[in-house]
Amino acid sequence: MGLKIVSTNLKIAKAALILIVASTCGHILSLGKEILVANYFGITKVMDAFYAAITVPNLINSVLLSTFGAVFIPIFIRYKLKDKSEANHISSVITNYLFIFFIFASLFLYIFAPWIIRFGFHGLKPETINLAIKMLRIVCFTLILSGLIGIMAGILNAFEHFAWPAFSQMFITISTILFILFFVKQLNIFTLIYGLLVGLILQFLFLIPITRGKGYHHYFDFNRKHPAIKEMISLGFIFFIAIIASQLNIVVDRIMASYLAPGSIAALGYAGKLVQVPLVIFSSSIAIVVFPFFSSQVAENKIEELKDSVTKSIRMSGFIFIPLTVILVILAKPVIKLLFERGMFDSHATYLTSVILICYSFQFFFYTVGMILGRVFLALQDMITLLKITIVGVIMNIILNFVFIKAINPPAAGIALSTSGIYLITMFLLFAFLKKKMIYLDEKYILKGLVKIGLSSIIMGLGIFWIFNIFQKFINLGSILGQMFFLLIVVFIWLAIYIKVSSSLKLSEVSKIKELIYVKFWKG
Repeated sequence: MGLKIVSTNLKIAKAALILIVASTCGHILSLGKEILVANYFGITKVMDAFYAAITVPNLINSVLLSTFGAVFIPIFIRYKLKDKSEANHISSVITNYLFIFFIFASLFLYIFAPWIIRFGFHGLKPETINLAIKMLRIVCFTLILSGLIGIMAGILNAFEHFAWPAFSQMFITISTILFILFFVKQLNIFTLIYGLLVGLILQFLFLIPITRGKGYHHYFDFNRKHPAIKEMISLGFIFFIAIIASQLNIVVDRIMASYLAPGSIAALGYAGKLVQVPLVIFSSSIAIVVFPFFSSQVAENKIEELKDSVTKSIRMSGFIFIPLTVILVILAKPVIKLLFERGMFDSHATYLTSVILICYSFQFFFYTVGMILGRVFLALQDMITLLKITIVGVIMNIILNFVFIKAINPPAAGIALSTSGIYLITMFLLFAFLKKKMIYLDEKYILKGLVKIGLSSIIMGLGIFWIFNIFQKFINLGSILGQMFFLLIVVFIWLAIYIKVSSSLKLSEVSKIKELIYVKFWKG
């Protein structure tokens, strides 16, 4: 049993490492895109209009694809172990119906765009509302492509293939960058919309042969009577409601921000995208990778193996995200200044976005643990528990938004802090409900590791704060090269201090990462 657990954890770690590398490459490129966007558009009304326009399509896409992945993968894996052809038929039926839904959803958004924007973002200025309506009527049709891409990514993940879906997202980034460089004068803010559309077309065409090559064959089958389809619909309905509720937090945040000072939605957008860089690279990578393994462990009734995988995943999350939170709190302003402060993005925008970024960064560890524990409930197909926790989260988000908007200056930062608070509450609720299911994690092992990680992070943070104040006196931080050199030095010292202290405290995660990197990239 022990050797099997080690083998499974090694597979999870290897797959996560591949996905992390792919996500890192994509997000380095994505940061370049955001720098261009900030230079040309800043935190202006047109960016408020852009974020308002993409909110509802992103909500629909996220809700449906999250439901598809959560419900589809455990059932697909269960059938794949018996008959791959039958598993492909099941996924084909679901895909065919989702494709039809995405077409009708796109048409609905196109027709009702004026009402959606005017009702949902009533706090925006009239000219901003009109611009958002025009953009929504174009971006709504990206739902079809992004939906099909998400389905293919879910199928590839079910086949335990993670790299190409992650790498393929760079098509969107590259397309958007090229549109900004060559068409921004002609298209203005619409360069972002058309760059997205062309990038999705390229990504879709790229993933089709890869999906087929990994063993998936599509059938134009609409048989809803298959037991697996009925099971997916039954489970999917509950999870669909839960994911709608969770995604409502984003919509609520942007609606409430529309009543704040102009540029608040845009500032939340810039900071949110920066926060998404480590979250997607690490949190989403871990969650995407562990889900098929958790599902297999549940399907084969390997509960001890499941508990060990969850425990080690939580500790590794703390090892990554607790020190990252500390460093981002210290370096938020110089990072924003380096990346965005030029062109339309002025010093006020830097200040506002950096404060929001600090408040957002507190969510890192809570968010990641929540995703891991949430995948356990999905593998167990316990959608009711997730629905209960999600509803509590939405209610608390609205309450905390009102409280923190009044208590914190700038008010937009209160929305970001509320988000972090919700993930903390959600994490504790997931732990509590997991115990009710008689799945007890090794809490002493987790707590012991987190205490050592916290101590390492505090020592590292004090060292970085001291170095930060010394170096900025000797380096010309007015130039971009000076800022880059300064941040590179600080990050290098941060890693050196953290790894040294962690090694001294005998944190097992250090040796695991070293071993994994050696096996994967040195020995090949």
